[in-house]
Amino acid sequence: MRNLLRDKKSRASNETEQASIEVSSLISQISGKSVREIDHLIEGLEGVRKKLDNEGDRIQRDIGAYATFSESIIELTKIVSDGMTFIKVPRMVSEAKDVASPSVSPAD
Repeated sequence: MRNLLRDKKSRASNETEQASIEVSSLISQISGKSVREIDHLIEGLEGVRKKLDNEGDRIQRDIGAYATFSESIIELTKIVSDGMTFIKVPRMVSEAKDVASPSVSPAD
């Protein structure tokens, strides 16, 4: 009887140990898959971050170039404006005649 109880206890212990190993293996498989998925997501996010950094740098360069271009246009506009002040605008021919000879009414 004692041997029978020991065998039964031994089998129960082996079955518990086997079940524990199976559960442990299952947990490892599930967690391994989850870790791989998380790693894949992290790689994707790092790629997006790198792209955003590059685009941000490009936009900053474009803004700098636009500011330089805008300043050049302002300077050019000032030069042209200053140059225009020295040019005399000729009077229109009809205005010149009116000023040179006042009109006299024919009734006089």
